[in-house]
Amino acid sequence: MKKPLDATPTVGRGSVSAGEVYTLREAARRLGWAQKLTLDAQRTGLKTVFFGRSKYVTGQAILDFFAKLADQANGNGEGSP
Repeated sequence: MKKPLDATPTVGRGSVSAGEVYTLREAARRLGWAQKLTLDAQRTGLKTVFFGRSKYVTGQAILDFFAKLADQANGNGEGSP
């Protein structure tokens, strides 16, 4: 007998809002990132804040990170601060 498909919606999957603050773990879950990719993103320039026992990231920092990557991929990031 086949197992039925899980119809439970994945709340917030792929959704990041500029005006919100996420734990790094929650942001990674929403973006579908594994731990290694999350660490690579931090090394590449994703800005995080360590407070208490957790690391946090703002939605704006995530959007800025992807904008920077897009600029670099298009050759626009070279020579700019």
